[in-house]
Amino acid sequence: FGPFKQHILGELDALADRHGLRGPFLDAGCGQGDVAAHLARRGWTGVALDVSDVAAVATGASLASVPGVAVVHADVAHFQGGPFPTVVMLDVIEHVDDDRALLDAVARLQAPGGHLVMTVPTHPREWRWDDKVYGHLRRYEPDALRDLLRAAGYDVVAMWDITFPVLWAMRRAYTAIKRPPAIRGTAFDRTQASSGVRAWDMGVVSWLTQHLLPWRLLFAWIRRNRLRIDRGHEVILLARRRGEEAS
Repeated sequence: FGPFKQHILGELDALADRHGLRGPFLDAGCGQGDVAAHLARRGWTGVALDVSDVAAVATGASLASVPGVAVVHADVAHFQGGPFPTVVMLDVIEHVDDDRALLDAVARLQAPGGHLVMTVPTHPREWRWDDKVYGHLRRYEPDALRDLLRAAGYDVVAMWDITFPVLWAMRRAYTAIKRPPAIRGTAFDRTQASSGVRAWDMGVVSWLTQHLLPWRLLFAWIRRNRLRIDRGHEVILLARRRGEEAS
């Protein structure tokens, strides 16, 4: 959903500017490469990485002309590189069986003081049929996210809801009105295909929603509620790798 993607990129920029994030970056689970391309426009270099065949093809095409970004088809656990001052991992940990092992693998690619930015679906009560379509295995309570990151060597610096009330209400309406598609394959199969799934696909209604609503005002409304992490259905968070930084 185009407006949601732009909102996430805006919140990523806000975190980067507020906390002095810098490249080189690792975009782990890069999907179609739009986040890596956005970071490249900030002047950062980095690596766009994804284990999905669908994502690898899409990213290779979309980033072919983007300077300073290497595309790697691999999973984080087997990737050798870094250390990366900034790792971005948007909508990833909810797809993997062992989320702690994934975070441990990411931590090995960062020096103390490195920053990890993630978006994560929140609140099990918000589970809907679209979670299954995208291959999600779980949703997280905010406190559980903090505990998980702490165990992997990170401290959460900031956590913002990125959906309430506008996008949260729209998702609830969408999943109530639209008939669920057939769920095929395993969760891993659906994860592999998720970067190519078209979200919020309701024909002319989707077009009108994306192009006619006053999104600048709606984004401002969401930002005013970003600390309401007890509501909504997804957060963006910034965590810092613990330990003494190299001098």
